[in-house]
Amino acid sequence: MFEKFRGVTSTNYKSLFDQNPDVVISFDTNGIFMEANNAISDLFGYDVDELLNQSFAPLVVPSDLKKALSYFEEAVNGEANHYECWIIDKGGNERKVNVTNIPIYNNGVITGIFAIVKDITENYRIQTLIIEAENKYRSLVENSQVGVYILHNRKIVYVNPYLCKLTGYSLEELHGMKLSNIIMPDDQVKVDENIKKLYLNKETGTVTKFRVKGKYGNPIYVEGYGSKVANHGKDSIIGTVIDVTEKVNSEKIIRHMAYHDQLTNLPNRYYLKEKMGEVIENAEKNNSHFAVIFLDLDRFKAVNDNLGHEIGDKLLMDIAERLKGCVSKKDIISRYGGDEFAILLPEKSSNCAAKISQIILNSLSQPYYLNHHEIFVTPSIGISMYPIHGSDFDQLIKNADLSMYYAKSLGKNNYQFFNDSLENDSKNELDYERELRKALERNEFVLYYQPQINMETNEIIGAEALIRWQHPEKGMIPPAEFIPIAEESGLIIPIGEWVLKSACLQNKKWQEEGMPPFTMAVNISAKQFFQSNLPEIVKRTLVETGLEPKYLELEITESMTMNVERAISMLLELKKIGVKISIDDFGTGYSSLYYLKKFPIDKLKVDQSFIRDCINDVHDETIVKTIISMAKNLKLQVIAEGVETKEHVSFLLNQMCNEAQGYFYSKPVPVTDFKQVSFK
Repeated sequence: MFEKFRGVTSTNYKSLFDQNPDVVISFDTNGIFMEANNAISDLFGYDVDELLNQSFAPLVVPSDLKKALSYFEEAVNGEANHYECWIIDKGGNERKVNVTNIPIYNNGVITGIFAIVKDITENYRIQTLIIEAENKYRSLVENSQVGVYILHNRKIVYVNPYLCKLTGYSLEELHGMKLSNIIMPDDQVKVDENIKKLYLNKETGTVTKFRVKGKYGNPIYVEGYGSKVANHGKDSIIGTVIDVTEKVNSEKIIRHMAYHDQLTNLPNRYYLKEKMGEVIENAEKNNSHFAVIFLDLDRFKAVNDNLGHEIGDKLLMDIAERLKGCVSKKDIISRYGGDEFAILLPEKSSNCAAKISQIILNSLSQPYYLNHHEIFVTPSIGISMYPIHGSDFDQLIKNADLSMYYAKSLGKNNYQFFNDSLENDSKNELDYERELRKALERNEFVLYYQPQINMETNEIIGAEALIRWQHPEKGMIPPAEFIPIAEESGLIIPIGEWVLKSACLQNKKWQEEGMPPFTMAVNISAKQFFQSNLPEIVKRTLVETGLEPKYLELEITESMTMNVERAISMLLELKKIGVKISIDDFGTGYSSLYYLKKFPIDKLKVDQSFIRDCINDVHDETIVKTIISMAKNLKLQVIAEGVETKEHVSFLLNQMCNEAQGYFYSKPVPVTDFKQVSFK
């Protein structure tokens, strides 16, 4: 936008515009805001978007509006100018500003005005105090809630009552006192340098933060402003002092909160990263080494799920206390996130790291007694060494994390050092499993929805929920890449529960937003299907989301029905809930057609591999016709997957199959796009 900004073209304009500490605004010739830099928020209190296409007139104090309009008109007529006026910020506060108006020419024609606005409120007020000192100085200064002082030859020659109250000294005690006697020793050099600059006129209008020493030695944090003046014909420094002790203490509290975990009060990952940077710098100078321990609690999720998060939180607090007893005060324990902890061991050898890890294993493996519950959890620990296993924070944490998952894969409750084989296998199943676990914890999964269509009416009759992984580094990962790993590792169980609940919630939300009710189809994995508590999970999900059972369809694969008796038993339990059951990818599995009639199912889904070539391949055509005919005879619904062409639609309708899903109608889309899908 900067290259086309009202005719102005400059490669340096964006930097000048964005980084200018003063407010830079462009107006059209009618005084309407066209653009402004972000400094406008500090001055006016408004975001840029709030002011665009608005007139500047309401922001000017009424008594100064005529003057401001006059100068603006003068600039519109081609004369640059500058003036001072008062403006009103978003909070209703008035501020004194200096405005410079510059005409914007485009092919010789003035198309707008640049205004550079500088806040001079503080300078104006201080200048006013000095100008009116003879008339108003005493009453104003003596009753001020800001400390006022005058220095001559680094001695205090005047203070107001507030400064006495602030420091605890009397007026007589402060008068004639050397400045060095009231400034904290560590801040002496900074204050002396600032005074030198003030006397040499090299420093004006700046605020210096330092600490004043109270009468009883207590440090008082202040912000001091000073300028050189003539006092009784002698060069002196006059200034103000504001007590910011409460502000500084608040900032300390905020910093502590930003760098510490609120539950355990341990340092968090941000603090750990900052401190590790210091340790790395020191290790580089001294050619030394250090260790990083990364640990994860085994079976912690089971504690949360079975005993509740309150017990889980108390357990984490107890673990934090036990960890403190396992390391020295120089070591840094960090709650890295969830049930993960990272420990920085400065100047520790690998032998020392191993000993500490064993101490941690022994300590954390002892039982915990919480709310009359005896709880056992164990840690899995990974260790990386600087500089062998990494030279920066990210690499050391990553390698310690990877070795921790290796320890977990070896049976948990042990520690493992990082080694090159783990580095070489970082993209294998172990690494994928580790990332999948974190993906679930960090809400990296998203659902896409593919409409299911009545081909005769072109109406949406359903949707299939399809999971995607929005990886923070690799981007969108399709399910074919991670579902097999999730199934092998058992992560498919919690992932499947997340999909089920998220899809039901979304369907209920669409209904509440006025969309016609339709069925939401959710895939059930083999491990989920043979969980004895699957019916209870489905019931609980429907209750929690408020979705009626008839609007949920569970899709199972044909191969799941090979164990006929077990499959029938589970399907009957699910049907009691009131949900619909469909067999996905029908025709590709090994189910017995004899038993098919006994399965309490509602729908068959013809696999897309048959639909794809049913127009050109006589065998696929025959298979599709047979499946549709069989479904009709069994009084089952049938839906075709992979419908991609108009010819597919015509063929299926001729076979009395009127339900389909596929790219001809819509690819799977994110939730934000689904409501825009229409086929009428």
